[in-house]
Amino acid sequence: MKTPHLSPYHIALFVIFLVFGLSLPALSGLLIFPFSLIPTSLWQIYSIILSIFFLTLTILFHRNGQYKKYWQTLLAFFIASFALNLQAISGLIGFQTTTMNGLVLAMLSSTALVVASIIVLTRLSGGSMYSIFLAKGKIKLGLIVGLIGFLVFVALSIPGANFLFQGQNLTMAKLFSWMPWILPIVLANGLREELLYRGLFLRKFERLIGNGPSILLQALIFSLSHSVAGIGITQYTPYISVLMVATFLLGLVLGYVMHRTDSIVGPILIHAGTDIPIFIGIFSNL
Repeated sequence: MKTPHLSPYHIALFVIFLVFGLSLPALSGLLIFPFSLIPTSLWQIYSIILSIFFLTLTILFHRNGQYKKYWQTLLAFFIASFALNLQAISGLIGFQTTTMNGLVLAMLSSTALVVASIIVLTRLSGGSMYSIFLAKGKIKLGLIVGLIGFLVFVALSIPGANFLFQGQNLTMAKLFSWMPWILPIVLANGLREELLYRGLFLRKFERLIGNGPSILLQALIFSLSHSVAGIGITQYTPYISVLMVATFLLGLVLGYVMHRTDSIVGPILIHAGTDIPIFIGIFSNL
């Protein structure tokens, strides 16, 4: 799809979608200004109100012929907000995330809720699996690129964990012994985040602001959302600025690969590989 001329209209849409994306309580959405002004005691109420807001906009724009072209993008924001509200339910189950088994169970339950809600709501609204990159696409190319990326990050995982994620006494023997726990965690998280950040939004953004701006937009949202990595009980790195630059560049790569292959498979594998240093760093400190 040809990228349209970036008029003030397209720039305004870019900014609005950026604000909408950062308003979502994904990872750290509520920790970014101006959403950081919301008291933590009101976060759950805010999340419910946000879902109602996006659903209301979706219905209004769907009924208005002049603005109907925006409704699917607004629907994507509603679906994401709804999925994230469901994800919060998994936190009530109380898996012990201070153990490897607990981390696996917490990730699998969270991913199941997010992925199922996105697929069901997409289908109920008349959308196809192609619209969220769950169709076959260029599967062979996606697998090749994804596996190469995954293996590169496996090879770099120990120095990456030592440098960024406070790894302790890591060896290749430990890394391979942890793989039965690491693989389900990183693959589940890769599926969840690729669907939530890119699969759900990329085609919708492309129709309104073009390919290049869409890839840039989702990379910004993806990067800023990782600022939570150094805050509170979710802290797993002291190098927030480095992580945010890295996730921005990663977001650009993942967005391009998803666009180029028409599939979520390659981005899931690359994303899973980049998560390995994070989780072996976490495991080494349990």
